[in-house]
Amino acid sequence: MLAALCASSGGTARGDSRPHNEVLLSVSVGKARGRVLCGVYERGGWLKRPVKGSAASIRGNVATCRFADLKPGNYAAGAFQDANSNGKFDRSWTGMPDEPWCVSRGPRGTLGPPSFDAAMFSVSEGTVRLNCSAR
Repeated sequence: MLAALCASSGGTARGDSRPHNEVLLSVSVGKARGRVLCGVYERGGWLKRPVKGSAASIRGNVATCRFADLKPGNYAAGAFQDANSNGKFDRSWTGMPDEPWCVSRGPRGTLGPPSFDAAMFSVSEGTVRLNCSAR
């Protein structure tokens, strides 16, 4: 889960006729250690292949990841606190997450990650503001 969260920046040239949009994902954490890595996903790549990735510093107990210029459509976002700053989503020997994580709209999976549908949001023109609590 949340593998392949490499920070990427995709911009558009000025004068581009696409609508401007952005997603701001604010992630609350328990302790301000490390940084937060985030990704925005389409259904087919949910928690495996992000459309865009981002990293954010923790200020107070919140980090905000920004994703700009996504195509209009349905997405879901995931984030984790990289407490030891190793760039990986660490797991225990049983495969359970060792670092706090969350997904957009806040659902938690029962026996695995939450579904794309439970975390889904729509992007069109303008700003989409989302919050989640990494635990």
